[in-house]
Amino acid sequence: MFKTFVDRERGVALLLNPKVLTTFTRRFLTDGMREFHGLSDPSAGRYRLVKNARRFPMARLRDYLHFRTHHDDYKIFAFVRNPYARVYSGWKDKFYDGHKGSDYGRLSGYPRSMRRGELKKARAYCRKHGLPGAAEGELVPFASFVRYMADQPPGERNQHWDQQVLVLQQPKFRLAGAYKIEHELDKGIRTIAEALEFDPDWAVTQLSRKANVSSRYDGSAHPMTDEVAEEVFHACEPDFDVFGYDKESYRELW
Repeated sequence: MFKTFVDRERGVALLLNPKVLTTFTRRFLTDGMREFHGLSDPSAGRYRLVKNARRFPMARLRDYLHFRTHHDDYKIFAFVRNPYARVYSGWKDKFYDGHKGSDYGRLSGYPRSMRRGELKKARAYCRKHGLPGAAEGELVPFASFVRYMADQPPGERNQHWDQQVLVLQQPKFRLAGAYKIEHELDKGIRTIAEALEFDPDWAVTQLSRKANVSSRYDGSAHPMTDEVAEEVFHACEPDFDVFGYDKESYRELW
């Protein structure tokens, strides 16, 4: 419910895609519903005990059910991202930044969910396969992470780096627009704003508030080597096919 926006009145749905503008999109929807529809509480007083409902317009349960059973009645939108950049961002956010925040040793920089879940599993995978990143206090490097990620079946990976076609439930949901954030962001924001009866010009100005709190990678060389890129491509190949990203596009990203 916190990853799907449903506006039954206007027949609009927006599927959130982890590592693709989710923080911005939640704020954009919350602010837009307040600015143009007078909804000071984004979830209209529903789910009073649910913290997320205070910062995201969560619909009525019957509206979610209606969307699931009548999704062809909705214009469904989503933002997508170059698969190379998305996988790298997932590693950077969950592993590299957590490692830096933990003072290169202590675990306090990693979110609790990471310490108990992905970090533990990734280290076990590295130990089993003799890869760097197995030792406690050691960074799981990007190449080891990609091996770990690619060895998991699609659909069973963490949503921050699983295939976008699965996260966005393709082809079950027919998308009215899947906008590439690299060069279709303005177009996507305007289109979604118009569908939701927001001012499109206001919507575009919100992009200037888009925050990127991720730290910079300070390694001696960027970890997206040709070999690693090949592994990412095969792990995420449907995303390249469905959303029209070029296999060689990693060369232009860094």
